Amino acid sequence: MKKTAWVAGASGLIGSHLIELLNAHPAYDKVVAFVRQATITPPYNQSKVEQRCVDYTQLQAPDNERVDDVFCALGSTAKKTPDKEAYYEIDVLFPLAAAELGLKHGASFYGVVSAHGAKSSRLSFYLEMKSRLEHSLKQLGYSHLAIARPSLLKGDRKEYRPAERLSEGFMSLLPGNYKAIHAKDVAAALIQAANSKTDQDSQSISILSSKEMQNASQLDSRSSV
Repeated sequence: MKKTAWVAGASGLIGSHLIELLNAHPAYDKVVAFVRQATITPPYNQSKVEQRCVDYTQLQAPDNERVDDVFCALGSTAKKTPDKEAYYEIDVLFPLAAAELGLKHGASFYGVVSAHGAKSSRLSFYLEMKSRLEHSLKQLGYSHLAIARPSLLKGDRKEYRPAERLSEGFMSLLPGNYKAIHAKDVAAALIQAANSKTDQDSQSISILSSKEMQNASQLDSRSSV
């Protein structure tokens, strides 16, 4: 039986790749893209994709809808959201709301984009938020939780970020988990995790390091189905 996937943060850099790859994946026959505003451009106009305009402060889904896998690529930046309370809401509370709603509708897998270096830290509000999110998600009881911890993301963004563009070249030369990574590789790694075999009798938590996610989009993500 084929699966239904939800994608929170579907209009972002990683989210758009999740929509593209899930639409092409044979394990899924329905992909629900949570968006702020509907669009007619690819990949959102593909055959399996249903766009759903949502308000993350009061996230809802039809009572009789069932979902198998939930993916979350929600997140902001300090420049875009300078108010720390609003930043925390987007990066922590909204992903938790999507996770809780998924459980109510039968989801067994939750895949989320965190960050390399996520840990409790007084020096980095960003890494502290990611650490709190990861901890809270682990308490929800998903059968399979996959946490992607990418380094600096590469890809075509809707908005121009000059500082990140300058950093890409340098960080592409770094080794291991510090090396910049293509957003499509992160999306592909999460989908591969969703379709990997896990022990159904116990909770499985997969931590996807930036190093191991490199080039994931070049692998056949269907091989584990």
